[in-house]
Amino acid sequence: MDVVLCPIADLTDDGRADVAALSRAVYPPAVSAAWPGRHLEWSAHESAVLIRAADGELICYVGLVVRSALHDGRSVRLGGIGGVKTHPAARRQGCAARAVRRAVASFQERADIEFGLLVCEPHLIGYYQRLGWQEFGGRLLVTQRGRPAEFTLNRVMVCGVQGVGPSAGTIDLLGPPW
Repeated sequence: MDVVLCPIADLTDDGRADVAALSRAVYPPAVSAAWPGRHLEWSAHESAVLIRAADGELICYVGLVVRSALHDGRSVRLGGIGGVKTHPAARRQGCAARAVRRAVASFQERADIEFGLLVCEPHLIGYYQRLGWQEFGGRLLVTQRGRPAEFTLNRVMVCGVQGVGPSAGTIDLLGPPW
């Protein structure tokens, strides 16, 4: 398997088509149409970890966002992980774990990122805990169409990067979630 960290701006048309095809395989139209988060405003990913099979097929994607935010009113720099998806035929082979670890490693290569943040469905908490993430017990504020809002769709998890990820308080993403 080929694991690559790539700026989204550097994706070719074929690369973008591969991401779209993976998204359709993971979230077929009926699933996408029923997803509770479909009406939310989401941030565009700045870069992504891509995993391709030996034949070149894109089998895993993890989107990354780096942003200034607030934790209890204090300015922090976050590394965000979102849009984690693995092709159904490639699941349970460690692809997502490998991609998430590569994403965190990319955050650790930067001295300005204090902690990582992701949101996930409740049934995935144990999975991310095994990868070193901890559940955040506080509030997550986001921006939705220019207005502050509390994010309640999914659970919030953090992991320490240059510091220790907080366990409580209020995190304001100062923008849409990822």
